[in-house]
Amino acid sequence: MKRIEAIKKIYEENKGAFFILSNGLTSREAAYFFPQKNSLYLLHAMGEALSVGIGLASVRPDLKIVVIDGDGNAMMGMASWNCIGKLKNLKYYILKNNTYCTTGSQKLPEFQCLPDWCNVIEISDEKEETPNPPQPEEILKNVLEWLKGDRNDE
Repeated sequence: MKRIEAIKKIYEENKGAFFILSNGLTSREAAYFFPQKNSLYLLHAMGEALSVGIGLASVRPDLKIVVIDGDGNAMMGMASWNCIGKLKNLKYYILKNNTYCTTGSQKLPEFQCLPDWCNVIEISDEKEETPNPPQPEEILKNVLEWLKGDRNDE
């Protein structure tokens, strides 16, 4: 499955949720193919998507939070795994292709253990041609509007 197909499937299965996407190709492809106000694209926060998701899920238990991480980002952010606790409003996906695609397709080691709350989707190494995501100011403006209640869910 291509990364963009996996992202589309996750969006379709979690309508009405707030999405946090790891940096790199995950954010770029989601921002280009599925631009939404209810998506926070972490442009320069490698390994921090789950931390942001845990924080938001903790302070906004009324929201369904979905974190979409690449496997390289997930490995960098594994320290957050101990903080997930009993958050019932957080869903975590790892898009796994065993490479750091954004930085030159370096190979990654296999995960030694995966908690049952990790939803792993195997993806191919294929990259879509996508421009850079929106500027941080635009992303923040859209996210804040959505969080304040302007939830025009597409």
